[in-house]
Amino acid sequence: MHKNRIGALIKKFENYNIDGLIVTKPANTFYLTAFSADRIALVINPKKNFVITDFVYLEAASRFFGDFEVFITKDKITLSEAISMAADKYKIKRLGFESLSLSFSSYKKIKKALKGKLLVATENIIESIREIKENDEILALKKVLKITAETFKDVKKRLRPEITELAVAKYIKETFIKNGADGCSFEPIIATQPSASQPHYTPTLKRLGNNKAILVDMGAKLGGYNSDLTRMCSLGKIRSKFTSLYNILVDAQKRAIDRIRPGTKISAVDSAARQHIDSKGLGKFFGHALGHGIGLETHERPSISNSNKNFLKENMVFTVEPGIYIPGYGGLRIEETVRVCKGGCEVLTDDIDKSI
Repeated sequence: MHKNRIGALIKKFENYNIDGLIVTKPANTFYLTAFSADRIALVINPKKNFVITDFVYLEAASRFFGDFEVFITKDKITLSEAISMAADKYKIKRLGFESLSLSFSSYKKIKKALKGKLLVATENIIESIREIKENDEILALKKVLKITAETFKDVKKRLRPEITELAVAKYIKETFIKNGADGCSFEPIIATQPSASQPHYTPTLKRLGNNKAILVDMGAKLGGYNSDLTRMCSLGKIRSKFTSLYNILVDAQKRAIDRIRPGTKISAVDSAARQHIDSKGLGKFFGHALGHGIGLETHERPSISNSNKNFLKENMVFTVEPGIYIPGYGGLRIEETVRVCKGGCEVLTDDIDKSI
């Protein structure tokens, strides 16, 4: 149990004028409890915490949740009715819910079951705590990134003109498992040119071919934590125009990383890369945010974008991934994972080969 995390969450209740919170998002239930299951809900409140699950997790939950009251849904008692029982028992009058993850159907059922008690929408109440990684989380991320580095090294050696994009994707998934990961954090993207102009391209039976640049985007999962890495690889001779574009990306990424330190406005990090790409006349070919937080979700807060006016804080962990995507020609992206630290930032993926 992460009592300190639950304590930090309860301190935020005053900001939302609530005295309890329903937690249903799996990444958030895991963050607060370290219990991995997709069919649990929590009711967090200062008096006693309440976990609701079903018969499938009866034995595991009964053993695991020593500090929680465990309620197993059964017969005609639904999740919404169990939440209402918790609210009655602990005299919760204003019950918050995660508005970005609770379905409208579930909301209606819970609202009806609460019989007049106020159901209050919250947004990113737990995610705002998760933005700042604890030491054990940083170690977990470094561990999964080590597996990612080992896997990418294996993959790069295996690339051949006759191999298909799908075969490379399959090999990545198998090698992640062989190297100790639980699996992939997302389906690998293997994109030959010109298909790599699609940022989230789906691999096909197309062969890699010769004299081609290949975009490889891959991520592993271990103990709930995720990695995300993009590298450009090549087979044969690459044209000088492509090399020039790649060097622009490397420069843009460096300019952004050089801006990373506590207190820097997040939008300024995005701008450092975007302005460099724009100065080369390529701004219209870079249409996504510079990066995203990574941890229990592959994409989480903070978003490293022009619209994010918040400030960097120590131990935020996120990606820095500028890209150039030219329809009909091809696409390039390079992606690092960084941790904000006192003196600037630590590039957690700095030792992973970036040569093409």
